Amino acid sequence: MRERDGAPGEMLTGASAQSSRRGSSLLPWIIAFKAVKAALLTTLGIALLFAIHRDPVDVVVAIAQAVHLPLASRLLDRAFTLAVYATPAKEVGLAVTAFGYAILMGAEGIGLYLRRPWARWFTIGATSSLIPIEVYEIVREPRPLRVVILLLNLAVVWYLWQRKEVFE
Repeated sequence: MRERDGAPGEMLTGASAQSSRRGSSLLPWIIAFKAVKAALLTTLGIALLFAIHRDPVDVVVAIAQAVHLPLASRLLDRAFTLAVYATPAKEVGLAVTAFGYAILMGAEGIGLYLRRPWARWFTIGATSSLIPIEVYEIVREPRPLRVVILLLNLAVVWYLWQRKEVFE
């Protein structure tokens, strides 16, 4: 039990103290966003490691068929281009990068969930550092999904910047 600020003698139970501190409505969504990104990146890393000794073009075709991606899509065309130049060393490098980024997303999500002050700054810094790249990509080739991701990341940074009391 702890005392409520400004009300000496008035006690909050552990659950009440937690709920007053966790009164933020967007933070669970940010944590879920980080968790989904960590899970997707981990899946990508595992898939890359399992696909090392297979023909990369065959892997792209199998994935496209599994998710019902039209064979004439621009995304599939880009994936074929990347697959043609794939080597086992590049695939391992991409897998390691995906795992590293998944660890970063996981650390951010866990730190935010535990309301650690360092997690707020860590997430603000990590998310902000990628915004210039996102802007460059949008300027280079505008796409609705890129704009949505940029807006989501800007919202995360703005929200965490404004809500420091959630982490005290």
